[in-house]
Amino acid sequence: MTRFEAAKSILARRHILARSTLAALLICGMGQAASAVDIGPTTISVPVFGIPLDIPIQASLDSKNESDGVSLDLAVTGDLKSLQDNALAIARKLPFPEDACARKGPNLVVNSIDSAHIRAEGETAVIDVAGKVTAWGCAKVLGQKIKTKIATDRIAITIPVELYIPTPRQVALRVKGEATIKTGDPEITEIATALLGNLNQRFTVAVAKALDEDKARASVPAIPGLDVKIQQAVFAQDQDKLLVKARADGHATAAAFQSLIGLAAKKAP
Repeated sequence: MTRFEAAKSILARRHILARSTLAALLICGMGQAASAVDIGPTTISVPVFGIPLDIPIQASLDSKNESDGVSLDLAVTGDLKSLQDNALAIARKLPFPEDACARKGPNLVVNSIDSAHIRAEGETAVIDVAGKVTAWGCAKVLGQKIKTKIATDRIAITIPVELYIPTPRQVALRVKGEATIKTGDPEITEIATALLGNLNQRFTVAVAKALDEDKARASVPAIPGLDVKIQQAVFAQDQDKLLVKARADGHATAAAFQSLIGLAAKKAP
């Protein structure tokens, strides 16, 4: 036997031993009241507004043997530092008003976005945006739109967003409550307040599309025999770091359970 053949034989025996050990662990675990499997860390790539974000994920899978398969309880934690690092690029994708004559009367135009931060606030994430804004007055004279500059100032916009569960197998993002706008000019603040409802609607639609159009909703993998429902998904905080925490439970056939473990092992780095 050559050295190559010997090495190949050793690797094959180790592979069989590893598979047998994994199978034994699964069988033993399924025969007891419960067993836990740690998954990860692994990294998933999620596009938000076309910006690819790498999100490290860790999970704990608790399983319990039942007569027709395995009951599952899954807890997942995702590190959203890449989301925070790309806050400015993401903020610049939001649909801030640009038309000085979008409607008759006062209008706001956001000239630039200079800074942005994303932070946790309880179970909500908050996007803090700062930039420059100009207030315009618009009127029609002889069929022509005439715009008049009213004032220019700095502006701070705060947009709260939350995770929600649109279906039992998906997690998505939406605006929570209302955005707030602050400026140093009372006249601009008054105009901004009057337009706030319209801005909230724009942000709500944009945030929803950021995930829907990019197919970035987090979903339970489609595995035959796997029936898992997401019970909770919230933002959380670890010092300055933004996290996402989710919990799901359900049931799997023995074959689906092995497929789930195999999928997790395949994705692990």
